[in-house]
Amino acid sequence: MMKPAPAPATLAQLHQLLDAGQALSATYRGRLSNHLPMAQQALLELGASAERLQAFTESQEVLLEPRNCARPARIDIARDLGRPHSDSAWRAHFAARIAALGWRDALSEALALLLPGAGAIAFHGLIRTGHAVLAGHDGELAAGLAHWAAHFMPLPTMRAGPPLALPDWLQALGELPRPVPIAGGLIADRMQAWSAMPGFAATAGRLHQGPDTLRDLALLAARTYAATGNFTVLHLLTACHAMTVLQPWWPVRELSRSFSGAAAAGLLASGVAPSWTQGHPPSRPWPTLISAACEQADAHVIKLTHAAWRLGRRWPAAEWRCAVERAIPL
Repeated sequence: MMKPAPAPATLAQLHQLLDAGQALSATYRGRLSNHLPMAQQALLELGASAERLQAFTESQEVLLEPRNCARPARIDIARDLGRPHSDSAWRAHFAARIAALGWRDALSEALALLLPGAGAIAFHGLIRTGHAVLAGHDGELAAGLAHWAAHFMPLPTMRAGPPLALPDWLQALGELPRPVPIAGGLIADRMQAWSAMPGFAATAGRLHQGPDTLRDLALLAARTYAATGNFTVLHLLTACHAMTVLQPWWPVRELSRSFSGAAAAGLLASGVAPSWTQGHPPSRPWPTLISAACEQADAHVIKLTHAAWRLGRRWPAAEWRCAVERAIPL
């Protein structure tokens, strides 16, 4: 007799896990982001079984740290942006705004505040918020926004000169002076080092902003990751996906110049040359890649697959599968 197919994970199961996950800190081992809720949502949407979602959760929980649930102080927006120890206060603030306004209006209000720091803790505030919206979980949305606010990291950008097409912008970025290397620095540290270099603000702010800019940045990230397997570029790809999820609530219709500035800093921090041409065509179909991704232990691979798959449904192209094939070797 054939073994029955495992029961699929459900939204109710995901919400139970996200409820339980509110007791976990947004960071661990200092400034590493808790990826569990993001990967949980990705696994659900990729079609993982209920058993697999539970097993992945249990394997990750042991690596994480409990959240300080002491009574949070009242938030001071001007003072507490970018203060990591204010996470609990920000969670309470955003939970109250969601309760008062509804999640959609609260999200619109929050993005007007937070998009100038789109690269916060190397994009994880943005990415966690995007997954929370897809999960439809108010507590997780408050947690994602709080992670973003507590690690808020605005980078300087300015409009200096005519806008540049993407290839010209990349060339101009490549001509900037290099910062002193940061030994063992996290992605956010390297991004800040690049943003402090002479000419960064003027160059980063010159990318032409049009209806296809976000798509082009995402494709650039996919092609570059497929060519290099670079860990920083992976985060840029998943950040671009998060921006597409949040697009209905952007404060303006145009892509945030702050996001393209953060993308510039991320590309420079990666230390690899951006790839603007497609490499070898993909050899595995989406169902094979998705099935393999659901069995991965690395949350980054799960999130990359989920982001690339969703971006491919929005903007069909072979590059998305190429990026996933780089992350999941044969």
